[in-house]
Amino acid sequence: MKPDEIFSRFDPDSRRGLYYDLLLKENRKINLVSRETSVSELERLTAESLVPLTLLDVEVSEYLDIGSGGGIPSVPILLSGVIQGKTTLVERTGKKAAALRRILMALGLDARILKEPYETTSLSAGFDLITMRLVKLTPRLLDRSLSLLAPQGLFVCFSRPSFDISSRNATSYSYSLAGNESPGVVTVFKKA
Repeated sequence: MKPDEIFSRFDPDSRRGLYYDLLLKENRKINLVSRETSVSELERLTAESLVPLTLLDVEVSEYLDIGSGGGIPSVPILLSGVIQGKTTLVERTGKKAAALRRILMALGLDARILKEPYETTSLSAGFDLITMRLVKLTPRLLDRSLSLLAPQGLFVCFSRPSFDISSRNATSYSYSLAGNESPGVVTVFKKA
């Protein structure tokens, strides 16, 4: 899979460059990504954020991202234009949530940001897509996420769970981005 092919499909206007500028500016104030993160690393993270969109056929009216931080994977997904309805981003750290709000406003993106732990949010079921990256998936977190999905909804975890998921309606996809030595994995759970 080539990042340029992903970007031509999901970011034809190259809006991700402005996102990188905003993210790196905010990162000087608060640690949203590693201080050593380069634009080429952000390109890789953005391409990885969009990989599930290349693998899955899903119409998204309601989108939820858990542990949004600086917006990986949520901002690239929002920039792709596949979200047709409401977006909710959960980021419990107030300073990170404020930085994310400024990034979204500068990009002209609309999302509700919840500044509280995911476990205590009062969300209602009906999400077509839920994503999570760099948050440790536990059976309890998985159960909560699956309970919030719409009937045909998908929960995408950007890793392979460390616990047995054989009894779950899940598929792990390995992918390789051109120019990146190590393959990545996304695990997709469907509501049973």
